[in-house]
Amino acid sequence: MKRALIIVVIIALLAAAYAVVAIFGTKDKTATTEPVGPVSVEGVGPADEKSFSGNGTLAELQAKGKNLECQIVVEKSGQEKIEGTYFTSGGNLRGDFVMPAAEFGGTVVSSMIVGGNSMYVWSKIGDDTFGFKSDVTDEKTKQVDTKEPVPLDETVQYTCSEWATVDGSIFIPPADVQFKDLGAVVEAGMEYGTLEGEF
Repeated sequence: MKRALIIVVIIALLAAAYAVVAIFGTKDKTATTEPVGPVSVEGVGPADEKSFSGNGTLAELQAKGKNLECQIVVEKSGQEKIEGTYFTSGGNLRGDFVMPAAEFGGTVVSSMIVGGNSMYVWSKIGDDTFGFKSDVTDEKTKQVDTKEPVPLDETVQYTCSEWATVDGSIFIPPADVQFKDLGAVVEAGMEYGTLEGEF
């Protein structure tokens, strides 16, 4: 009798275990589905669709009001190519360009920052760095070549993407450059040729 009771208990346990496996096995099979094809959501695309290319001016890129990081190329007939990087954020812009300059050993790195009404332009030539600052709204300085590597209204080729990690410090003029005030130079009556000699 005791032995029969043990056998009945064992059979009941085996039946319960089988039921549990059957139930959970069914759930697993239900949860497992065949992989589906690519999901397309209109207006959503891969990250590289945030990049765009075209022709336009630096001022037009600035006016987009976006955080952009761009590669810039300027090609003019009969002149060597200018290449550089361009950043814009919050109405500020920064450009660093490699300029052809045979008279200075091949190339010169020239940079510019525009923020608010101020423009800073500087170039490293050999061991020396020369810089000017100017007020972009000043009518007098608008008549003078401010020596920016690429004028804001000049058409360039650009390839831009969203600037994901904005570093606002690049819009701060370098502290180790002594910027001459272009307005003061013009007020002092310096000739254009004298300005040109600064670079």
